[in-house]
Parts: sequence; C-alpha cells; structure tokens
Amino acid sequence: MNLKQEFITIQEKETTARVQQSRVQAVRLKDITKKGVRVYSEGKIGISGAVGEASDALLLEQAEQNLSAGIAYPYPLTKDYKDHRNYNEAPLSSKEVLEYAEEVLAVLRNEYPDFSFSEFVASNEINVQIRNSEGLDLVYQDAFFNIQLILKEKATANLFDGGLSYLSRQVDIERFLNFNRGFLEAYRNKVDLPKDRRLPVFTIGTSSINGFLGRALHGERFAKGSSLFSGKLGEKLFSERVTLDLMRDPQCSLRPFFDAEGVVLPNDTLSLIENGKLVRVLTDKKTAQLYDLEHTGAATGAYDDPPTIDGAHGQSLAFRTDSQDVKGVLAGQPGIFAFIFSGGDFTADGSYATPVQISFLFDGERLIGKLPEFTMRSHINKMLGEDYIGTFDNNSLYLGDIPSQLQGYFMDIVK
Repeated sequence: MNLKQEFITIQEKETTARVQQSRVQAVRLKDITKKGVRVYSEGKIGISGAVGEASDALLLEQAEQNLSAGIAYPYPLTKDYKDHRNYNEAPLSSKEVLEYAEEVLAVLRNEYPDFSFSEFVASNEINVQIRNSEGLDLVYQDAFFNIQLILKEKATANLFDGGLSYLSRQVDIERFLNFNRGFLEAYRNKVDLPKDRRLPVFTIGTSSINGFLGRALHGERFAKGSSLFSGKLGEKLFSERVTLDLMRDPQCSLRPFFDAEGVVLPNDTLSLIENGKLVRVLTDKKTAQLYDLEHTGAATGAYDDPPTIDGAHGQSLAFRTDSQDVKGVLAGQPGIFAFIFSGGDFTADGSYATPVQISFLFDGERLIGKLPEFTMRSHINKMLGEDYIGTFDNNSLYLGDIPSQLQGYFMDIVK
C-alpha cells in the first residue's frame, strides 16, 4: 500500500483573568495539545485525532483503519516546502497578565465608578504545525495579549452597554487607558442623532460585510449558481477602489500563514476582487478540480476533519486600504461610528439592515458623544459602489498593535 502521511499539531496556552464587577474573580490556566493524522492511499483519505499527548503510532493506526470509510481525496499533497515563523518570541507570564489586569481595573474603578466591567483579560500562545511525508514542514507560532471588558452603566437595567477591547502582541497599558478615557467620556456625553436620513457610517473592521462576501465567494456555491456572484467572473461588481484579498498574513489576522491543506500563498495574500472586478473565488483543491476553477488555497477544517472551503464567515478576507484621511473625507459633516450592531444581516440578494445598539458621533479623529439607537439599511452593491466612502487604516481608535481598519459607507438611517 502506497501510504502517504500528514501530521497536524495545535498547541494552545492561555492565562485568563475572569472579571466581574470590575474585579478579578478567578484566574484560569489552559494548556491544550490537539493532534491530527491524515493518511492517503489510492485516492482515499483516512483521518484520526486526539486531544492530549496521543502517540503518533496510535493515531496512524486509527487513520489507516478509517480509510475504510471511503472518503475520496484524489488530490496531490502539498510537498517540498519548509517555512517556520514565530511572530512573538516573548509571551507574557501568568503573573504579568494578572498584574496588567489589576492595573487596568484599579484605574477603571477609581475614575469610572458609574460603570461596572466584566469578562476577561488574557494572554494566548499558539503553535500550529503541519508536516507530511512529501517534504512539507510548516510552523506558525504567535502570542498576544487580549482585553475584552463588557461595559455596563450602573444606572441602567441593561445587561450590557458596550465594551472595551484590546488585542496586541506588545503591551502598552498607558496608551490603552488614555484612549479609553476618551471613549468613556464620549460615552457619558449623550448627543442627538443628526437629522439627515442618509449619513456616513463607519465601522471598525469589516466582519459583517466579510461574512456575506465569504458566502458569495464560496467556490462551490459560485459554481452551482447559488451565489449572488455566480456567472460574473471577470465582471466589475463594485467601485474601482474596492480590492478584497484572501489574507494569510499573520501580522494582520493572528492566524496561520497556510491553509488546512498546507498551501502558502505568495506574499501571504491573493486578490479575489481587484479594483472592483471579480477575478477569483475561494477554492480548496477539491472544488478547484471539480469545477475547473483556479485553486486559491482557501481550505479550512478542524485538525481531525477533511479539508473544506474557508468562506462561511469571511474570517480570511481583508479589504485593501484605499483611503487615508477620514476627517478630510467628512469635510466637516458629522459621521457615525457604529460600535455595536447586531440583530440584522444581509439577505441572499444583498440587501442589508441591522439595528445599531451602540454608536457615537464621530468627526473622523475622535468620538464626540453617544447616540441613541437606530436602524441602518443599504445594499451590498450600494455599500461597495455608489455609497462607498472608503477603507482606512485605523488611526483613530487604539485597539492594540494588530492592524485594524475603518470602513465607511453612506447608509439610510431609520430612527
């Protein structure tokens, strides 16, 4: 039997300080190893996996037995490629995490007694490896510090009223506190919604729109005609300023630089929509071969599952920055920074509507005051077409040293 072997190892270490009522209530340590083995023979794949220190010999035996399930995988393995990367060689100790948590919470309790804060302060270490008998040897290592605090005004009956967020490889607590002092002062300053029914709205990140685009760019849906983009390869869809990439650069994504099939993109990125034109869709090896599409290295899957297409949530998609000066674009017009918006979504035809629970009046540089709740509406073609303001590097809101973006569109506002 011509048996090819592939080994996947994921090691995760985490120190989490759980926070309630603005105080650390508990500290949890986690150290988990997950191991997966894939074997390939005669166009079939067998998979096994375990949590903990299972032996490779045992997992190989189980994977060979699972070849009998008959799962087809007649695709060439990624081979003869070695790349080891470590993006942070100085992870925080558990002691440092607790000290930072206590420092932040002491300031918040003292300066903002009208708010209470809960959730967590944590450090994470990740080590992901994939190796196979064909000469593939990939390692991604990283570590980052994470503050996620739910904010509640003590005077309200709400379960939560917002939050503070920070994600960074290097820790700068003073800068975090200085930014969030301004954020909380803006929160305290209640202001009215501008009267115009169509307003410039900015979001931090592009997760909601990426989710829709990830589904629309899913290679199998595209090929079967169930995507909004089906049949439009090579056509201009959006503003010529819009370029959307499949992004594998860990500097931006805190994810491995390779996909679940061990594919590494040149320069860790590949454009899918380029200057508004659809040039590629998301494919793994199976989808590319089955539907005669370009292979774009977009496989995902758990360590103990067969690879499939990465696209359901759009987590690997990234807009290319195309604009520089938010304040200059606004030219004195008041803008809205939508901070928390949930309960809405895109429909299959691209229409979009969502309630906005937490938002701020925004001048392009700083948050001015908290706005009342409202609903915003648009369509994907308008948001990335005639109503597209731009995608900007985030230089206004300090959320850590992981690069982030602001994206803006004119939206219909319903009070």
